[in-house]
Amino acid sequence: MKRKDFLKLSSASAMLFGLKSHGINLSDSEKPYDYLKNNSQYMGDFAAPKINVVKVAFIGVGARGSAHAKQIAAIEGTEVVAISDLYKDLAMKSYNLCKDIGGGNRHKNIAIYSGDENKWRAMLKEVKPDAVFISTNWDNHAPMAIETMKNGAHAFLEVPMATTIEDLWDIVNTSEKTRKHCMMMENVNYGRDELMYLNMCRKGIIGDFLHAEAAYIHELRFQMKEEKRGTGSWRTYHYAKSRGNLYPTHGLGPVAQYMNLSRGDDNFNSFVSYSTLALGRKIYAEKNYDSEHKWNKLNYTNGKVPLISFAPKIC
Repeated sequence: MKRKDFLKLSSASAMLFGLKSHGINLSDSEKPYDYLKNNSQYMGDFAAPKINVVKVAFIGVGARGSAHAKQIAAIEGTEVVAISDLYKDLAMKSYNLCKDIGGGNRHKNIAIYSGDENKWRAMLKEVKPDAVFISTNWDNHAPMAIETMKNGAHAFLEVPMATTIEDLWDIVNTSEKTRKHCMMMENVNYGRDELMYLNMCRKGIIGDFLHAEAAYIHELRFQMKEEKRGTGSWRTYHYAKSRGNLYPTHGLGPVAQYMNLSRGDDNFNSFVSYSTLALGRKIYAEKNYDSEHKWNKLNYTNGKVPLISFAPKIC
């Protein structure tokens, strides 16, 4: 089976597109993939055995991870067993939140792992959770997911799933070998408005799609105030080391659902990402920080409001 054929069978196409912005060569998708040699099996139709009470752990409970902890802890049939974060105050904040939600009946024994960048590894081995939610900086998503699956748990990742093509294939290969799910939590696909529109499409109310546009529009320069910890302390650097759409699935995911792409015969054929000159963060840094500040030392290359143009292959 050729890797490009695998991509056609899955929604990985959109995920791989984002890697173009990191200068990644996608020609690897043409290489043949030997499932027998790699002792793996396609996971597209795999259903994991039912777990009556799911033991859940979290790696990273900052802006996004704390929200996931709150939501998952509130679901019946879950038991929060561990929380790992570099900063103990963040870990304890989610610890107390989950304890309150449990009301003394659930989430009673939550182990805390903090203070070191590798404590999450010990957590996986010692606690042995069934599922792990990963909400850390982007470069850590892939290695954490891979280790999670190798340690016998299903992995759930914030966007993006990975930042290199090699890491993406390591995720695919590990999932297939371990028979563990690895899901990128593209939340926009499941927003109320997006699901309403998807329902209208499937009922034929909208008609036949000939053209679609979508975008990921956020004013995120305020994150640059997070200089030592928080999203801005690591995300800002991505705007200086890449070009293109860093979050393509926010806009592209719902559109792909509306047009039923990568779910049958119709698939993505090509992508192009357009954006303005990289002036937004440059100007913000110049206006708000001293000339010697680290934000003014970066060579910003990623422009504002990237536009994705894609050509579906209609069969």
